[in-house]
This record gives sequence, structure tokens and C-alpha cells, in this order.
Amino acid sequence: MVSWLPSIPYEPMAQSIWEPATSTINFCEEDFYLTGYVAEVMNVGTNGLYIWLSYKGLSHVFKHDHPRIFAICFISYGIIGIGSMLFHGTLKYSMQLVDECAMIYTALTMCFATFSHGRSTLMQALVLLGCVGTGLGITLTYHYLKNPLFHQTAFAFIMISLLSRSMFMMETRTRPKNPAAANIMWKMVLWGIFVFLAGFGVWNIDNIYCQQLRGWRREVGMPWGFVSELHAWWHLLTGIGSYILLVWGQYLRAILDGKGDEYDLNWPSLLSVPSVDKKAVKKGISNGKAKHANGSATNGVAANGANKKTL
Repeated sequence: MVSWLPSIPYEPMAQSIWEPATSTINFCEEDFYLTGYVAEVMNVGTNGLYIWLSYKGLSHVFKHDHPRIFAICFISYGIIGIGSMLFHGTLKYSMQLVDECAMIYTALTMCFATFSHGRSTLMQALVLLGCVGTGLGITLTYHYLKNPLFHQTAFAFIMISLLSRSMFMMETRTRPKNPAAANIMWKMVLWGIFVFLAGFGVWNIDNIYCQQLRGWRREVGMPWGFVSELHAWWHLLTGIGSYILLVWGQYLRAILDGKGDEYDLNWPSLLSVPSVDKKAVKKGISNGKAKHANGSATNGVAANGANKKTL
């Protein structure tokens, strides 16, 4: 059907330099088909999105003066990408733990930011203790059980708790003061959840139809077969969905802190990457560009005038 397409055939599995594989999960992407140094090439490459968005979010925190708890969130978000790269590249259990535990810790960091907001110092300390204890408990239990279903269930429970609390705060504290902001935040959080769940959906397709997908890849060859690496799509979709939810948390925090007038939500379309920008910073950048443009225009006129006189 697609034999006319130029392609490179998939080669037999190369000798891994990371033997033996110790991870408790292996995905549908075939292992070491390009090189013995990297097990799952597409699964490694797509994690670059996490690292780029982590850098973007982290730099935005300091540039636009967001609460520093979000810096920790974006660092932890980036560790997910680094851990996942190492996990998919080596198929080592230790790297699997870095990847999966970073997901738990990122969600718990957001839980602390949400559940401690507006609380007394004592309550903030108790919330912090609860989050740390939950993270350690999940890590130790998962290391003992080595059951991925336990990790997935724990992560889902944390995310449901986090989103439920955040939505409650958004409706009870934000809507009475700023209904327009509440409406756009609902759009943002629902879109973020949809994109994240879409990633979960394609991962399940990858698990269910793995043999068929592998057969199709062998038929069409590379690079066309890369499209069917659905766990790689999981990385892209969950990475974008998670980032949207983190930015939603930033915007919600700005409104709750009474700083809604100081920030703008920059989200031109569903397919764009959102950001919460401080108006003073944006104004400073705009003024700088205007001055630069005016200077260029003035210089240009002077130069043109000089040229005309010469001619």
C-alpha cells in the first residue's frame, strides 16, 4: 500500500550496552533498533519537550516575579523529562524510579502550593509534612511492590485531589471577584485535562494494538513508522497538558493573591503555549522596543538625508 514511499528498513535489535534491562515496564517501541546506546529512540527524543518547557516555565517565574514555589514545580517537571529520557534510553529500573517518582513529586509540590494557600504558618507546616510523608510513603511502597498500577493509581488520586481543590478555590474565591477570569481559567483547565487524557488514551491504544503497530512499522519502514510510536505521543500530549495546568495554577494564584490587575494571561489560541505575564515587565519590554524602533527610524532618516545630499 505504501511501498512507493522512500524508507529505511528497521534493522534487527542491536547489542545493548546497558544490559541487563531491569525496568518493570517495556513499551511497544522496539528496543535498540537504531543503536545499542539508546533503547527507545522516539520515547527518548520526545522528552525534550519537557526539558524545553521546564526551562521556559522556570525562567518565566523569575522574569515575571511569580511565587517561587512554581520554580520548584517547573524544576520537578523538567526532572520528569530527564528521568524519562534515561529510563527509555537504558531500560534500567533506577531510571524508571526517577521518571515515575518525579511525576508524584511534581503533583505533590502543586498540592502544597494549593492546600497551603491562605493558611496559618502551622497549617502550612502540616500540609508540607503531609505532602513529604505522602511522597516518601508512595516511593517506598512502590519500590517494594514494583507494580506500575500502584504508581498510576497513586498519581491519579493526587491529581484528582489537586484539581478538585483548585477548581473549588477558583469558583468560591475567584468567580465572585472576577467572573471573566474564572471563565477563561475553566477553559484552560478543561483543555489541559483533555490534552493530558488524550495522551493517556493513545498510550492505551499502544498497549492494546502493539503487535499490529509493530507489523505496520516493519511494513512502511523509517521514518514513517515513527508516527505509530504512540507512547512518544503520550510524552508530547501529557507534557503539554501538564504545562497548561501548571500555568493555570500560576494564574489562579495571582488572582487569589489579589494581583489579578498586575498580570495578563497570554494564551492566543488552544494550540499555543500559555503564559502569565506581569504587565510591568511587558510594558518595559514594549517601551524598550519602541525606543529602539524610534532610534532606528531617526537614524534611518538621517542616513537617507545624508545620501540625498551626497547624490
